[in-house]
Order: sequence, then structure tokens, then C-alpha cells
Amino acid sequence: MTQQQPAYPPSRPPTPSTVRKTAPRIPTWAILGGMITIGVGFALSIAAVIIVVALSVERVPDGVRVGALDLGGKSSEAAAQFLDDQFGAPSFTARDTASSDVREWVVSAAQLGARVDVVATLDAALNASSGTTLTPQYVVDLVQAQSGLVALSEQTNIEPSDGLPGRALDLPVLLDRLLNNPTSELADNLIDLPMMVIEPPPPLFSDSANVSDTERTIHLVEAGQELGLIAREYGVAIDDILTLNDIPDANLIFVGQELIIPAAGVYVPDESQAPPAPTSAGKVILVSTTEQRIYAYENGQLMRTHLVSTGLPATPTVLGDYNIYVKYTADDMRGADYFLPQVPYTMYFFQGYAIHGTYWHNAFGRPMSHGCVNLPVSEAEWFFNWADMNTLVRVI
Repeated sequence: MTQQQPAYPPSRPPTPSTVRKTAPRIPTWAILGGMITIGVGFALSIAAVIIVVALSVERVPDGVRVGALDLGGKSSEAAAQFLDDQFGAPSFTARDTASSDVREWVVSAAQLGARVDVVATLDAALNASSGTTLTPQYVVDLVQAQSGLVALSEQTNIEPSDGLPGRALDLPVLLDRLLNNPTSELADNLIDLPMMVIEPPPPLFSDSANVSDTERTIHLVEAGQELGLIAREYGVAIDDILTLNDIPDANLIFVGQELIIPAAGVYVPDESQAPPAPTSAGKVILVSTTEQRIYAYENGQLMRTHLVSTGLPATPTVLGDYNIYVKYTADDMRGADYFLPQVPYTMYFFQGYAIHGTYWHNAFGRPMSHGCVNLPVSEAEWFFNWADMNTLVRVI
């Protein structure tokens, strides 16, 4: 019996290459959940980074103060800005407490060349224990300070009058304090001024030996000068100046006043009035502490003379014969308790004793120094240029 073929041949099973796979459908809630999980993870990562950065920023310990300023918890950057804002332009009260009546003046930081050292102050705050109160750290530009203090001295100084002593700011001593410990001097915004007692000038010529009937000189009164010193500079008596200028009281002169002096220029004693030259050969400088005068001799002849200020009684100028051993056109001078920046035309003749220019007072003709021989700057320049190394200096 013949087997019949089916009318339609059976279809072949599909090969794997022709099978179409259909991906299972992911529920919407699963997609949203994944996105939320990823977002939360990213946010947590960002927060962790922020926390790490925040923890790595240096901060001032809690409760730390600089003066009255609370820096506790502030970042170093914020604390530095805060210090700079608060201490940007401090002012100070300068006081003369040694007189019967306390006198005070306001001095700006710019006038003193002073500023808060923000870096040093911040470093101290960052390393302090919690609850510590610190003082601000100061730095001072001493050249600016000396300029500002010279200006202040015009207000603080009291000239001797009627035989009574005066008072003068001891600028070298105050500069020394600002050099060695500016923070201690300025942290409380108070400056106690060191003041010197200034005795009246020595007696003047009683016979008006240098007065001229015809010669006249116009003298412009400068800060720190009183009539007694002006009279000594020209070698005339106070009464002769008062009479010629119709001034009833020697204490009534003022800075900037033009005085008519009955003499032909600055007084120069002739060789009969000057001390004898220490030697007849070469150059020699003689300083008289009793006359407060310096003399330059060359080969026994008087070349120049001028009033000086030698050491105060507590810090006298050394007496004896010495030689100039070093010269500086400008030098920072310092001693046990004083400092002066850039002193002009300095000639050292024994240890720290020197002949030099003086920019901080005009009281030449009386002791004013810590042992050196003070001259006006222009006179110091002349002696500096004239004197050689090893020039003899005799102090009597």
C-alpha cells in the first residue's frame, strides 16, 4: 500500500539563529527605585567629600580670643580676614605720667609705622588651647616711627623757662622699646612716654661781647629751641634779643617766628676765647662738655666750631683722648637702652661713643644725649667730610 504524502509538508523546526528573543519588561517602579538609589548614593558621596574638606580646614579652637575678639571656630581664612578688618588702623594713647598732671595724645598706627602682624597673631590663635585669650602681635617700621615721634615731640616737649627745668621726649629710649618688644608696648593701645628732665642752659655772656651796633641776622625759630639756646648760638645775651625785637617775655617766642639777632651770623669765638689746640700738627677735634661746643683745629689753627649736645648726667660723654676708628654716612645706633635708625654722618671715637648728626632735637648748647656728641646734621656733615680716619678726638 502506497503511503500518501501529506498535502502540506511539515514545517522545519526553527534554527537557533532565527529565534527572536524578547527581553522581559522591567517594571517602572524598579527603574525609579534604581534612579533614586543612584541619586542618594551620589548625594552621600558629595556630602562625604564636603565633610572631609571641612574637617581638613584649619580652624581656631573654641573660645580663643585675641583681645576682645572671639575667633573660636573660625577657619584660618575667615579668622585672618576678621583680624585684618578689626585691627586695620589702630590708634594709641601716648601718655606722660611723670609730671604732676597726666598729659595724653592720640597717635595713629600710620604715624608710628605700626601694624598688627596678622600672620603671627593667627598662628598663635591656631595653636592656642581652647579658651585662651591672646594679645595681638605687632610689628613696627622703626624709620617711620622715629619720624612720627619727632613730630610728636613738638607737642610733648616743655622748654625750660624762668630758671625752671623742662621736659623732652627721650626718643632713643622709646625706639629701643619698640625695637625689642613692640607687642608689649602696643598691645594695650597705651604708650608710656619716657621723658627727660631738661635743665636751663648755662649762663650766657653777661657783657654782650658779640653784640653789634650795625650787623643783624634773622633767625627763624625752630621746634625745640628756646631763647636761651638761640642766644648761645649767636653769642649774645637774651636781653639784647628781647630789646631789639620788643619782646616783653623770653617765653613768648614761637616756632616760625623771625627774630632779629644783634650779631653778624653764628657766634665763632676767636682763638683767644677758644681752648688751646691739643696739637700744632695735623687735624684734631676738641669737645668741651662744659661749654657744650666742638672745635676743629688743623695745624694748630681753629677751622670751625659749633654748639653740641653731650651726654646727660646719667649718661655722660667719656673724657680723654681718642681717635676716630670708623665712619658711616648713616648708621643704626643702639646701646643698652636706646636705638636710633640711620643716624647721619657718624664717626665713632671710642666703643659706642660717636660724633654724629641729630635729627630728633634742636637743643644744641645743653646736654641731651646718651653719651654721644650731637650736632646739627649740616654741621655733622662738615666735620665728617673734614676729619680723617684716626683723627685725634679730645673730650674735656
